[in-house]
Amino acid sequence: MPEKEPDKGFIIETDEGQTEVGIEEIERMAEEEDPVGMYALGMAYLFGHAVGQDSGKGYDLLEKAAEKGNPDAKALLVNMFFEGDYMGFDTKKAVEYAKDAADAGIPEGQLYYGIACMDGNTVPQDYEEAMRQFRASAKQGNSEARNSMAFMYLEGLGVEKDEAKAFRLFKNAASAGNINAQYQTGVCYETGCGCTANLDKAREWYEKAASSGDSYAMDRLGIIYYNGSKDLKKDPEKSFEWFLKAASDGMVDSMYSVGCYYLEGFGVERDETEARKWLNMAKDNGHKTAEELLERLGRQ
Repeated sequence: MPEKEPDKGFIIETDEGQTEVGIEEIERMAEEEDPVGMYALGMAYLFGHAVGQDSGKGYDLLEKAAEKGNPDAKALLVNMFFEGDYMGFDTKKAVEYAKDAADAGIPEGQLYYGIACMDGNTVPQDYEEAMRQFRASAKQGNSEARNSMAFMYLEGLGVEKDEAKAFRLFKNAASAGNINAQYQTGVCYETGCGCTANLDKAREWYEKAASSGDSYAMDRLGIIYYNGSKDLKKDPEKSFEWFLKAASDGMVDSMYSVGCYYLEGFGVERDETEARKWLNMAKDNGHKTAEELLERLGRQ
């Protein structure tokens, strides 16, 4: 019986193009300090692919690969830095690595370097360069870059203000599954920014974002179900449910709303004990109106 060919499972770039190799070949390449091999093995250790998960070894290999100029390693470290998962360098170094990755045509590098240019974060503020980077990233399918382009058009940063174009870009990114863009699309439909206002469509996009854990979208759902419109029937019970979800996720304004709903028996059975609990939580998080309401209740 012929021997079973070992699983490979790693796609690497070579001078001849992409090729598939196994973990043994990756380990050999990393041992020889080949930056592609160090990057691949670093990823393997970081995510536990074909080896035991060891984030310390993973980051060490990625750092070495980045120091040797591997743009994929730089892009990954930058992404993890800005997501708060990696603190191995400072913001200045992160932006330098982002530019290197952007220059190599990596969409994540283009996104983060674009954000740095937009914000003037360790580099001169340059809206036109930011938009150039966002466009390059978006062309490669990066939905967050489309979201950032939409923001630029919405605010008129480096481009002529165009709410309709901003809306189209938000919706395009939202349709690709970008949670921030789903929330922003909901805002556009709620406020009529770049489109015809429609609370039912706002609800649809807010619910998509909320289902992925966006607490801001949960809070807006509480608000639109409270207000209602010709497109969306008022629903006190649903309004309360969404405010409660947002409050449980740390939204201070929602904590105040939950307290008020319990106090008034609006959308939920009246319960002054629960009302005071949520109002106190809002007050403890700096909500002045909750503090004032509690003071009035104390005088009754």
